[in-house]
Amino acid sequence: MLFKEDSRARLDAETIRKSVGWYRWTHDLVEVTGADALEVLERIYVSNLSRVGVGRSKYTCMLDEAGEIIDDVIVMHMGEGLYWVSTLYGPRLIPWIEAHADGKDISARLITYDWDMYAVQGPKSPDALEKLLDRPPEDMKRFSVAAGTVGGVPVYVHRSGFTGENGFEIYCAAEKTGEIRERIRLAVEAAGGREIYTLEVYVRSIPMEKGFALKQDFKHLNPFECGLGWSVDTDKEFIGREATLAIREKPRYEMVGLVFDRESTEDINIWERVYLYGVEVGRCAQAIYGYTVDKNIGFATIRAGIPEGTRVTVGPNGSPATVVSKVFC
Repeated sequence: MLFKEDSRARLDAETIRKSVGWYRWTHDLVEVTGADALEVLERIYVSNLSRVGVGRSKYTCMLDEAGEIIDDVIVMHMGEGLYWVSTLYGPRLIPWIEAHADGKDISARLITYDWDMYAVQGPKSPDALEKLLDRPPEDMKRFSVAAGTVGGVPVYVHRSGFTGENGFEIYCAAEKTGEIRERIRLAVEAAGGREIYTLEVYVRSIPMEKGFALKQDFKHLNPFECGLGWSVDTDKEFIGREATLAIREKPRYEMVGLVFDRESTEDINIWERVYLYGVEVGRCAQAIYGYTVDKNIGFATIRAGIPEGTRVTVGPNGSPATVVSKVFC
């Protein structure tokens, strides 16, 4: 749990929201290749990846047969028959792909240790990229990926991030990471920004304020129960489609935001019970201090149909909270 008197964390959060910050945050990367790569990925993921051209990416989800989210990822179309999947669970993804390959021409391998990823995030991130890249790409749209160079070193630039702000991810070969790191530092500082040090700020607090959840927050949920229904193409076939169609018509649960009354929620652990008039109605996935909204916030999975504004209590000590939208700012 973070506390609002943590001055470094507050500075880190404000830097991302108001200026530009950088940090090294390497997700697992799985490289998927083969003539049938797209066919298998289409079966595994809920989005229509056939519409994602080379140089573009797509946020999507992977479900089990019950329609519950196994993982949420970004699929990057790097070349003909070549995809990168950005995930926090690479070693789990590869066996899933292999289990559903059905003899198709597809190969998947973990390349996490071959590449480092640096996040450059915040409203001034385009200024930093102008100073960083040897030849900045023109009019690079969100969820696009392009090859570039930094001081002559090849990199990939992905316009994306996990902060809810304008931002980029810079992928470089692991053996070049020291050189790229220093150039990113200089470029960001020249744009008026700084390095971000607080892991809980850029992994939890800043993303949660914008409604961005991690895979573990989606436990037992379908995309239509956690605000990700927009990512689902119900006109195509995918694992868990039948269950998803049923859940879309009658959601069981809903992922919501919580705003806590108390100054501290350090007594609230992951998946504490949520009560309405003493009756358990769900679980609180996470609780943390949101520095740029200046309040203790959380995500909860609760029974569908409980409206915003409802007063609940959380955990064994009955911490009072209000049900709100899961996007806090």
